[in-house]
Amino acid sequence: MTTKTIFNMDANLKRLAMKKAKHQGMTLSAVLNLATKAFVGGELRIGAFERDLLEAREDIKAGRIISQEKLFKHR
Repeated sequence: MTTKTIFNMDANLKRLAMKKAKHQGMTLSAVLNLATKAFVGGELRIGAFERDLLEAREDIKAGRIISQEKLFKHR
């Protein structure tokens, strides 16, 4: 069973993605399906997310993050 997914994308980004997919003999739909499967399977990593997560962990280790409880105590 398949389902239709609708989301917004920058028009120029879509055009470039479709062009690249076509050059590789695929449709943009096929590319997005493959990327989604890879993401679910842990094979696709999102660099910005991982960078932010690493920075957050470093902030916690360095004591630059306070708990929600401490934050609300200060109010």
